[in-house]
Amino acid sequence: MVAVAFFSLQLKGKPPGLPSNPLELHAKDHTLSLTLHAAITSDGRNSFYFNGKPDAPTLRLSPGDQLKITYVNDLPAKATETCAITPCMDMTNLHFHGLAVSPGAPQDDVLGMMAMPGQSLRYTVQIPVDHPPGLYWFHTHPHGESHRQVLDGMSGAIVIEGIESYFPPLVGLPERVLVVRGRSVVNDPQSADLKRRVELSSDICGAESEPPEEVFTVNGAVRPQIEIAPGERQFWRVVNASADRYVDLQLDEQTFEIVAMDGMPIALHDPNHPTRITDHVLLPPAGRLEAIVTGPAAGTARRLISRCVDTGPDGDTNPAMVLADLVPWSGANSLAKATKSSLTR
Repeated sequence: MVAVAFFSLQLKGKPPGLPSNPLELHAKDHTLSLTLHAAITSDGRNSFYFNGKPDAPTLRLSPGDQLKITYVNDLPAKATETCAITPCMDMTNLHFHGLAVSPGAPQDDVLGMMAMPGQSLRYTVQIPVDHPPGLYWFHTHPHGESHRQVLDGMSGAIVIEGIESYFPPLVGLPERVLVVRGRSVVNDPQSADLKRRVELSSDICGAESEPPEEVFTVNGAVRPQIEIAPGERQFWRVVNASADRYVDLQLDEQTFEIVAMDGMPIALHDPNHPTRITDHVLLPPAGRLEAIVTGPAAGTARRLISRCVDTGPDGDTNPAMVLADLVPWSGANSLAKATKSSLTR
């Protein structure tokens, strides 16, 4: 049996409401093996389960590694939610978004590999030895049912190691993996409170006439706090894992130093200019940003927001809202040591 290395950030004495990075699984001896379940949470949502908990771990591999997943469909035979295409059969599978791997079974086959309730799939995904390093992600992909499953949170990040070879200043920086998902507020008894917490804008930035249907979460939390010391540089890896919403990322009066977009290091094509500075980044659904963020001055409040996006008269309402708050923490240096990614390994 192939061993799996586990990493989960635990902070002693951290203030309440400060979420950790997602659980991380690392390849060992060039193989990462795990069992992932699809099941229903206590509040009726579709979810990935890992080790008995509703969790979507971040999968970390290097070029040349092999990813092996046993995917078990524990969803009920009779679906509890509606689907875009009826009848809803609670079928499911996996798609490894952005990875340059084979579309044939048992790799990234989203057409022939399908598990009905009670069935399992076994994936063996070979990462090419020349695969570009960066951020990718996995999610379900059954046509007609993937929208609901992804909206419920059936997604997770994939990191292909080695990006520091394109931009060495990344070595030693604390790393954050931020998975942005949509959360439906339609028929949610907490709808009013959720909208208030994220300061959901009532301004119409385009011609959309429908009321807002979703708020964004970060690593499953609504408007969490992100710890960063004044002047500290952190490496953020952000994936827009929402089912159908744009995320126009902006930090109040701050900039992003972009290192890679959609899993592609800028230096791969322009080694003389390996980063780009910008004050906001538009991420469509499935878009990924990898950038350096610098902590604001002491006593300065900063928010990570998604700006309003005009999707046109036939588009879904995509209003502005707050994703997270940046806060200082006295243990930030310890945090940096605790969360240094495999860039230093």
